[in-house]
Amino acid sequence: MYTIRLPRLGQTMESGTITQWHFAEGDRFTAGEPLYDVETEKMNTEVEAKQDGVLARIVTASGDNVPVGTVLAVAAEVGETFSGADIEAVLGEHSGQPAEAATTESASDEQASQPPSGDQAPAREMAVAGLAQGPVRAVPKARRVARQLGVDLESVRGSGQNGVIRVSDVESASGTAGYVGAPRVAERIPVRGVAKAMADAMTRSWREIPQFVQQISLDATALRARLKRLRYEGVQVTYTDLLIAAVASAVSEVPAVNSTFTDEEIIRYSDVNVSFAVAADRGLLVPVVRQANRLPIDRIGATTKELAERARAGKLRATDISDGTITVSNLGAFGVETGTPIVNAPQSAIIFVGALSDRAIVEDGQVVVRPMLNIAVAYDHRVIDGMTGAKFTSALKNRLEAGG
Repeated sequence: MYTIRLPRLGQTMESGTITQWHFAEGDRFTAGEPLYDVETEKMNTEVEAKQDGVLARIVTASGDNVPVGTVLAVAAEVGETFSGADIEAVLGEHSGQPAEAATTESASDEQASQPPSGDQAPAREMAVAGLAQGPVRAVPKARRVARQLGVDLESVRGSGQNGVIRVSDVESASGTAGYVGAPRVAERIPVRGVAKAMADAMTRSWREIPQFVQQISLDATALRARLKRLRYEGVQVTYTDLLIAAVASAVSEVPAVNSTFTDEEIIRYSDVNVSFAVAADRGLLVPVVRQANRLPIDRIGATTKELAERARAGKLRATDISDGTITVSNLGAFGVETGTPIVNAPQSAIIFVGALSDRAIVEDGQVVVRPMLNIAVAYDHRVIDGMTGAKFTSALKNRLEAGG
């Protein structure tokens, strides 16, 4: 038998939240198959099994946030038979604690229902018997919420792994949140992983970074024409790809914007790694196109497509979202025309792009209709002064009006 522990998936990773197990207790799995999903501060990813085995006991339930190195489960070799006492012995041996102290609350519930130590039933039979006859199984937070709302867990049907009761199950059973007239709770969304990292970063940015915003409106006639021409030629690109290319080129004219501020120094980068916003079910994710200043437009298009697909599938790797030096946030597809972006620390500039729309403008004394685009650029004032910012904003406008 052996333990399955939470690995360190990135240099800065300290903990992770198990969001889903792909196998139930007693199931056999094969090396290379996705075993469980974990959410960290930067991503949500599948973790593959390193060897064949049978999932004997899940120690860390879905929804639990645990430090790197924590025992997530106990597995058995294929064909190996074992008892509940064998599992407890493995947990005790690998935790450095008595076996009974090494399990979570939900695992302890299961332990109480295991056969006597002399029973050598196969893993699947043992797990099913324990689940069927054991006491109520619920994640610790669900138990706390049940106490707060006065809900009897015996009457709650669990929707979690193997019937484990989750917070949402308790709230559904409660009907109201505490007192007559209170609004019914539709959902409680834990702020953790990617959502917590973004919230913390934006709070720090707003509180700690003196920033200013410059706004422009530009004629996108050439930009629209270039997109149509490239697509006609079979190059699969989007407006976001053209924007990334234009930003990377403008940085070459004003390299000061491609910088990071620390208390000791300003770090200026030669590579332009462009972060771009992707809307996914789990929230806004920001993968990175590395060395965008060295990529032709077709490679930028292929890279953004691949990263966006992985982001929406929840399969971004740590390297996909790290080391960005400047950010593009294109919300034009959502019909948003203008906005005031917040610097994405530790970067020093972020470019917000609104919807492209036909508007009447005055040109050489005549009213004409042109496709117009609103752009707002936010700068870290510790790194970039107003004049330097204006040079970059102007360079970006010129490049976009020339077609990107």
